[in-house]
Amino acid sequence: MRLTETLRMIWTNLLQNKSKVLLTSLGIIIGTLTIILVIAIGKGGEEEVARQYSSMSAETIYVNVIYSDRLDFASIPRISTEHLAVILEENPYLEGIYLRTTLFQETRIGQKKKDLTIAAVTQGYSEISSLPIAEGTDFADADFEDGGRVVVLGNNVAQQNFTSPEAAVGESLVINNARYEIIGVLAKKSEGLQGLSPDDSVFLPLQTAQNGDMLDDYAIPQAVGLATSTEVIDQAMTRLKSSLDYLLEDSTMYGIEDAGGRIEAALQSARTMKMLLVSVAAIVFLVGGIGIMNVLFVSVKERTKEIGILKALGTSKKDILLLFLLESVEIGLFGGIVGVLVSFVAMPLMQRTGIAVSPSVEGWVIALFFAVGTAAVFGFYPAYKAAGLKPIDALTYE
Repeated sequence: MRLTETLRMIWTNLLQNKSKVLLTSLGIIIGTLTIILVIAIGKGGEEEVARQYSSMSAETIYVNVIYSDRLDFASIPRISTEHLAVILEENPYLEGIYLRTTLFQETRIGQKKKDLTIAAVTQGYSEISSLPIAEGTDFADADFEDGGRVVVLGNNVAQQNFTSPEAAVGESLVINNARYEIIGVLAKKSEGLQGLSPDDSVFLPLQTAQNGDMLDDYAIPQAVGLATSTEVIDQAMTRLKSSLDYLLEDSTMYGIEDAGGRIEAALQSARTMKMLLVSVAAIVFLVGGIGIMNVLFVSVKERTKEIGILKALGTSKKDILLLFLLESVEIGLFGGIVGVLVSFVAMPLMQRTGIAVSPSVEGWVIALFFAVGTAAVFGFYPAYKAAGLKPIDALTYE
């Protein structure tokens, strides 16, 4: 039997059983769509992690308080600028280190009052955390030492309250009934800094916050350091811990971690989620494959006499096997194509809900491969059974 004739017979049979074909391919459609979305979500998640940490140097080291339900904030020993000087002197693997305290304060800009994130920092914050100034100037050494009443705005804060970042420089804002001059605006960052969004924050010297009575027991400075290279980051963290052990009354309240480990943990989390979703897709394909196999068994029974006639006319076992196997593959291919088309609608809807998805040709190709492969694997046994029927038994089948 020629291939064109085989394909014509398959097409005729599929058209005569459109509703059965649609129901049979439903599992394949859902499986294909799931695979495409899994790959798109996994890729989107990894891209989102990469985007969020793109400006974070892998050499960055964080020293944070280890929070617990029974934590007494008043008893937590504070890291001071004096401690930083000792740490830097003792640690040849550190390029720099600064303190950062995040708090929320009612801020008045012009006639607008709103609660803004205030980042109280010490010298070195802009270099270590890669926060370049877009307009105006950064804090002077005297501002850090004496607590000058000056602030640097995040880019979004400047854009939302002034006609432009440039227009914000030289203006002022009020925090806790005290007026502060805006001396600079940061370049747009887009990414966060471990719980802090630079674009949406107001930066001022830590000494300024202390002078303005902004700090309470809950305002605990976080230390942010920068190792000289990724190769020595472990040594830098070990030396840093050693220094804190004798500088602080109880250093066990602090944990030390590096940005590289944080990035890897985030990527690993995205990969784990991807694998879980792939498992779900595999189960869906399994169910869809079993559905195809059952339908083909029924089809073989219904077409037993047809198989007997074909064999009586000289059709070989190989041709009968190919006939039913290709029929299964075409059902899988149909389900795969429909699943791909549905994904074009599903992914934009997911993006609107805030889910990070990244469509790719790779996802569509892999999904189609799984759809056709599943149909071929689960369609082989019914096709083999059909090919093994004896002509006399098939012709006399009632």
